[in-house]
Amino acid sequence: MLKAWGCNREGNTIKAAAIGALLGFGTNGFCVLMSVLMGDIKLSYFGFNPAILLGFLFVVFIQSAAEEITDRLYLYQKLRRRYKSPLIAILVNPVVFMLVHVFNDGFTILAGVQIVLIGIIFSLIVYYYNSLWAAMCFHTLWNYTQNIIFGLPNSGAVSEYSIFKLEAASATSGFFYDVGFGVEGSIGSTLVLAVVLAAILFINRGNGEKRDYWADAAIDAGYERE
Repeated sequence: MLKAWGCNREGNTIKAAAIGALLGFGTNGFCVLMSVLMGDIKLSYFGFNPAILLGFLFVVFIQSAAEEITDRLYLYQKLRRRYKSPLIAILVNPVVFMLVHVFNDGFTILAGVQIVLIGIIFSLIVYYYNSLWAAMCFHTLWNYTQNIIFGLPNSGAVSEYSIFKLEAASATSGFFYDVGFGVEGSIGSTLVLAVVLAAILFINRGNGEKRDYWADAAIDAGYERE
């Protein structure tokens, strides 16, 4: 597990982390933009303080990275060790990830589906690219963009500080926004993530797992993995 966490030439690189961050910002930012253009929400400029924003980025990274370490490192790797089929690790840990959010304010079935979907995306990033770092940065910028930049609910929770503020009275549930859960509970954002998932699967069609650490360990120990 420590090997899956540390720097490696295959996926845990600064470049991969940057790509993950851009995906997080781009996908969430697109959903917010569509929410504004479709009239679901109105945002007003609140303020910009670089020191505070960097501090929040650090805090959000700790929170998001902790979830990725729990689900896409510990649980994912434990399941890969226990079961021969990688599908068990790829599909089960996102369900556990979703269950952690069940009691968040505004949780809906659609929000649960989307959390499972994005959990599968993070798992595939680990599976195809061996990049926990990319998953961590994707997760961080997804949360940071909606919560700290645009002041929208992050899984139902709203930050007291953000660059923009939501005019709450103007918010309505629409294709890209859910009043209770934010963009994460909408049909539109679910479809955006479905497109990202489909793109990852298409780009990697015919490819297998980038690296199976437990198979490597078995070979190093002189026996075949069960």
